[in-house]
Amino acid sequence: MMCRFGWWSRKVAKVGFLGFFLTFTLALQAQDAQDVDLQAQDHGIKAVPVLTGSTAYFTRVSAGQYQDAPSVSPLLLLPLGDKWLIEAKGSYSDTFSKNAQGDYNGTLSYGLGYGQIDYIASRFVTLTAGRFITPFNIYGERLAPNWIRALQTGPLTSPVTSGSSLGGMMRGGLPANDDININYAVYFSSNNTHHLLATDRSTGARLGFFLPRQRVELGASFQQVLQADRPHSSGIFFVWQPNRVPLSVRSEYVRSSGTKGSGYWIESVYRLSQISSLRRLELAARGQQFFAAQNLSAATIKKLGALGKDTNQVDGGLNYYLRSDVRASASYGRQLVLGKNANLWVLGMTYRFVMPAWPQGGSL
Repeated sequence: MMCRFGWWSRKVAKVGFLGFFLTFTLALQAQDAQDVDLQAQDHGIKAVPVLTGSTAYFTRVSAGQYQDAPSVSPLLLLPLGDKWLIEAKGSYSDTFSKNAQGDYNGTLSYGLGYGQIDYIASRFVTLTAGRFITPFNIYGERLAPNWIRALQTGPLTSPVTSGSSLGGMMRGGLPANDDININYAVYFSSNNTHHLLATDRSTGARLGFFLPRQRVELGASFQQVLQADRPHSSGIFFVWQPNRVPLSVRSEYVRSSGTKGSGYWIESVYRLSQISSLRRLELAARGQQFFAAQNLSAATIKKLGALGKDTNQVDGGLNYYLRSDVRASASYGRQLVLGKNANLWVLGMTYRFVMPAWPQGGSL
């Protein structure tokens, strides 16, 4: 749901609210950490409901257009005994930018990222029902949250596939031998047009292979949309974290049979932990290309927006960890599109909070 308003006072109020929420969660986290420590000493470790997530404030400059965006993303984890887990993640943000008259306009957005119930059927199988992140490649499930991603600008390939699903999923992992572990996910999704739960009717699967000695993972994904023109998408992914240096290299390739084209990205992240004075600093870089589908009509290109034109983009950024849960980020990117090149600047901070949902929580 979106609504627009143009009062500077609203901006100040909402930024103030975000600051209050940040201070409040810091205080709660400190108090609840003491409660958890005492409870662990007296009764042992228990599965307790956990409230986690992030608050963030980012300023973005895209082709000379400024945007300020405070946001809150709470995530509730609610264990029910030893086999069941309820997960629910919401989002709230307010994006401010100047209009042609020089006034600030705000765009308020909120939504349900996912709301699901998990059942651990065995060591190798977990069953999920509800709204969940589509298990296609790795970015959406593992790297998308703003407190995790190394660069705040997302890959150009993210809109090619359906990012959320509403239905059921089976996933798990098992060792093939001492040198290879296999992980898998299979799902189906229904069609839903509600603005908070919008999903496509689709099915798909992902299969990955992890080599623990080499610290390498590679795999492939497939998605079949079962409505409209019924496009299908396929993808491959790769992750490498060498043993000797604090480096992560990851990459994805995605191709769609429909109108959304194909593309790839490769990203490297290096933590300067081997240098004492710079151990809190992280360097990140990404290169990517997107190739629009062939023979698109002018109307289709206009409808697709960014997916309607070939695009090249490079990004570089810095992340500085003031604490393990507070991070300042800055990045610069150059986007090359036919007739419309742009500079992309991002500057901001994230705070990751984790606390028991209530001080005396226990397994339910």
